[in-house]
Amino acid sequence: MMKLWVNVCFHYVESRLEGFRNLIDNLKQLKTTETKIIINTNTVFDTSLPIDLAQIQDPFHLTWEHKKYLYDFLGSDFTHFMYIEGNMKFTQKNLNYWCKNKALFERNGLNFIPAFHRVQVTEKDTYSLDPTRKANNCRLVSIEDKTFVSLNEPYQGMFLMNKQDVIEHIGSDYYNLGQKGWWGIRESANLGNMFVNVPQGYSHRMLLSLDEFSDSWIPHFGTNYHGDPNSPHAKILANELFI
Repeated sequence: MMKLWVNVCFHYVESRLEGFRNLIDNLKQLKTTETKIIINTNTVFDTSLPIDLAQIQDPFHLTWEHKKYLYDFLGSDFTHFMYIEGNMKFTQKNLNYWCKNKALFERNGLNFIPAFHRVQVTEKDTYSLDPTRKANNCRLVSIEDKTFVSLNEPYQGMFLMNKQDVIEHIGSDYYNLGQKGWWGIRESANLGNMFVNVPQGYSHRMLLSLDEFSDSWIPHFGTNYHGDPNSPHAKILANELFI
C-alpha cells in the first residue's frame, strides 16, 4: 500500500481559499495507508493546518520550499512524494491512473512518467489549461494495448514520485534552485524529472494516456485563464485537443 507524503504550495490569497480547502479535503480522502500533508505558504492563515511558513526573500521561491523535505522523505517509511500547487483538485481517479501507468512503464523497462493534464471547468465545458495549440503533431507511443501521446507542452504544475524517482531527482540539476531553460523560476521548481534522463528521440519523459485521457484531468480552480482574453491558456476544449 502507498504511504503518501504531500507538500502543497499555497501563496495565501483569501479568494483562493475555497479551492485550497477543496484540494486538502480531496487529499485526505485518498485511499492510502497514510497521507501526510505539509503546506508551504507565505503566512499562517489557519493554525489547525500543518503549515510551514517559508523564510524566503523572494516570493517566487515559494515553489522551491518542498525540495528541503526530499531527504527527510527518503529517510522515512513513506513510499511516494507529491508536490502540488494549492489550486488544483487531485482525486483518487488521478492517483489510480498514475499508479497503473507507472507500473505499465516499469513492466516494459521504460522510464517514461505518466502525465497529468490540467483543465479549467466552466459551467458548460472543460478546457485544457496548459496547451496553447491543438496536439496535431505530437508523437504517439504504443505500449502493450494502450496508446500514449508525448505533448509538445507538458507542463502540469505538480509531480508524483516514488523513492527511486526522488533519488534520481536529487542527483539532477532540477533539484537545485534556479531557472531551467525558458521556464520561469516558479515553474522550474515543479518540473520534477520531466527533463531528466529523457529517452532518446523525445524532448521529455511525460506520456499522456489517450485511452484514459479524462482520468488524467486535474481541475485548476477558477476560470481566470479561460476568462482572460489576453491569455493563450484554457482556450481549447479538452475533448478537442487531439482533433
